[in-house]
Amino acid sequence: MAQTLDTPDTNGLGGRLKAWWNGDDTAKAQAAARMRAGAAANGEAEVVKDFPSPSGIAEWTPQRIASIQILYGDGVDGPSSRERVKSLVNPIGLNEEMTVLNIGARLGTTARTIAKETGAWVDGIENDEALVEEAMRLSAKEGLVKKAVIRNLDLNDKEIREHKRDAIVIKEALYQIPDRERLFKTLSNLLKPSSHLLITELLVSPGNGQDERAEWSALHRTIPRLFELDEIRDGLSKVGFDVRVAKDETKPYKAMLLNDIRKFSETITQSPLSPELTEWVMWEVEYWARTFAALEAGGITMHRIHAVTPMADPTKS
Repeated sequence: MAQTLDTPDTNGLGGRLKAWWNGDDTAKAQAAARMRAGAAANGEAEVVKDFPSPSGIAEWTPQRIASIQILYGDGVDGPSSRERVKSLVNPIGLNEEMTVLNIGARLGTTARTIAKETGAWVDGIENDEALVEEAMRLSAKEGLVKKAVIRNLDLNDKEIREHKRDAIVIKEALYQIPDRERLFKTLSNLLKPSSHLLITELLVSPGNGQDERAEWSALHRTIPRLFELDEIRDGLSKVGFDVRVAKDETKPYKAMLLNDIRKFSETITQSPLSPELTEWVMWEVEYWARTFAALEAGGITMHRIHAVTPMADPTKS
């Protein structure tokens, strides 16, 4: 059975968030009506404003970029993102002389966290220009404009392929990469000998939670092409990677997600949202609620994978 938030008090947005998470459409509608009535009482209805609304898919509009940071914190693009990045990279001993490629950089949370925690130089690549623009604004704000660089490039661009890195970090981005046939070989070619590939990824478990997975998938612009764990393990092994860790972290990830949403639902009434962003924040909560439901039903899983490239061949040096 899917886990729910505490029984909602439907007064205000905090209650509406809990109602939304728990699927209580009646409570959600009542809360929305109260919000409209409150706006009218404050004279807001006298001026008609045409705010853009969520389309129902995960497009990165300025409003959604603002909303995800309202939900998780300034500069943060997902559940407990900074803590997860620290846990992911700590075992490999990055330092200020090393370089890292972050694939699927989004708002640059991963890149900036690695740069600040380890001193390593991080190149992030992201295919959404709006995310890249905000990511670089955030890197500049934190004094990391040279240490955590986010660019609108892909794996086939010359600027990416001409440099080998000490590590590649990929957080929930493999399912968005279209060129699956050459993916693992490309990743190997981008790394130095004895270097690290660190992945956290949403994977598919066929036959489980199909309805919940379909509801989660429907919020994306294109249907996510999820890997199975064995596909990744076998694909990496075939091109020479030593897969050292392939761990199911669904349970702790769900706990982080639930805790972050709970904290937000308890504090949002202290900082009322603007009318322009209210519906976008509600959409963002809906997205993560569906993610949680798919994880809970087993339709998707969260795995951490750590693989290492072969040592250098001394006969070829």
